[in-house]
Amino acid sequence: RVKNWITLNEPWVISVLGYSVGIFTPGRVSATEPYIVGHNLLRAHGKAAKVYCEQFKAIQKGRICVANNCDWREPMTELAEDKKAAERSLEFLLGWFADPLFKGHYPESMVKKLGDRLPKFTEEDIENIKGSCDIFGLNHYSTMYAQNIPATTTNVNLNAIGGLHGDDEVLLTADENWKKTTMDWNVIPWGFGKLLKWIDTRYNHPEIYVTENGMSCNDIVVNGKVNDADRIDFLKGYLSELSRVNESGVKVKGYFVWSLLDNFEWASGYSKRFGLYYVDFNTLERIPKESAKWYKELILKNEI
Repeated sequence: RVKNWITLNEPWVISVLGYSVGIFTPGRVSATEPYIVGHNLLRAHGKAAKVYCEQFKAIQKGRICVANNCDWREPMTELAEDKKAAERSLEFLLGWFADPLFKGHYPESMVKKLGDRLPKFTEEDIENIKGSCDIFGLNHYSTMYAQNIPATTTNVNLNAIGGLHGDDEVLLTADENWKKTTMDWNVIPWGFGKLLKWIDTRYNHPEIYVTENGMSCNDIVVNGKVNDADRIDFLKGYLSELSRVNESGVKVKGYFVWSLLDNFEWASGYSKRFGLYYVDFNTLERIPKESAKWYKELILKNEI
């Protein structure tokens, strides 16, 4: 009965946070390992997709995708080098995985910059990987400004989260007036819309499923209720932007809030709450937040 399958969730996170930044397991800090890991994740997906297509797809009529994470990169200025930097940052973040899946090769900016640190695909790899996604899975949370900054020995670690130890030569910053979540992520609905349009153009109008989008808040239970007004405002803003972009012709076919329940948030443990339902991690009691009630009404009305 399951028709849509995600083989990998956020391969960038696995590769970068686990093997470059080292804040996720296995805690490696390397200039070469993240690219090897990312490469093999793509190869593994390709082989899994091949098996599904050959043995199950005709009977089940299912679809395959990878859920890639990507935040929007807005040029810091109108200068050509900052516009190129924003594009390059998106390529190192999303293009790294989406380009092979939809185009059959890595972004030229990565090939040029990384040289032999970026593994090469075999013909069999390309055959398995290219066109293996029936839909485009996107996890999106935030937006950053992107500024061109050529790598030097002194700034090489400035923005490891933005690139890999300066490989993309982009400095990421934020407006101090932007609203933030408790994860320190920027709440910028217009960045969501720009990213959806970028994906639509770059990957030839795929069907897009927003597989994750949501906000961590400082949720507190008061008299048995959780008044998470900030999360409701977040969802209103992002869903309004999604609706606007959808009406312009971008084929967004599905949207999933992250998350239904408060959960274990990796390096942050249980300290960050994304759920529409509050979870008491001692008793496991679940309390619907005000956002859950609001979202229920949204679904019933089918309008924002």
